[in-house]
Amino acid sequence: MYRVGSLSEDVEGAPFRPVVLKTFLKGAIAVAALSPFLEINPKTYVNYIIFLAITLGLAAALSLVKRQTRFKIDDDGIHVKRMFQKPNHIKYNNIFDVSVSQGMLAKKFNCGTVFVILKEGKGSVRLMGGGMAEKLEDVRNPDQVMDLVSSKLGPFGQT
Repeated sequence: MYRVGSLSEDVEGAPFRPVVLKTFLKGAIAVAALSPFLEINPKTYVNYIIFLAITLGLAAALSLVKRQTRFKIDDDGIHVKRMFQKPNHIKYNNIFDVSVSQGMLAKKFNCGTVFVILKEGKGSVRLMGGGMAEKLEDVRNPDQVMDLVSSKLGPFGQT
């Protein structure tokens, strides 16, 4: 029923999921960065292997939980379904602005986070000025997703 969208044609109307390989890779990079500071010798190899198994297992579990997130953009609005949370439906007339955030690693994976700033209602992110935003995390082709959502809005965020 749900499939991963990678091109703009796949984004509209078809549910898509976040890129999770990047999340696992971040965990592996953190382990690699911290490993030189551990005292690893023949007596502690078993402890180090247990440490690796636990931390990489947690990174894999986080990736699997993140993989359960689904986003769908259609003519009715944006639908967001996350594990352990109630689904959120954002109508276009409730969108104030849309922006993209892409880190260095996200650019390598051609993914990023699209922030949909809401006029009112609940979102997954609280803004400094007191507003709310919905975060579409690690979506493929975030600029295309932002353009698609922006095309559904009228001038200056009016529908």
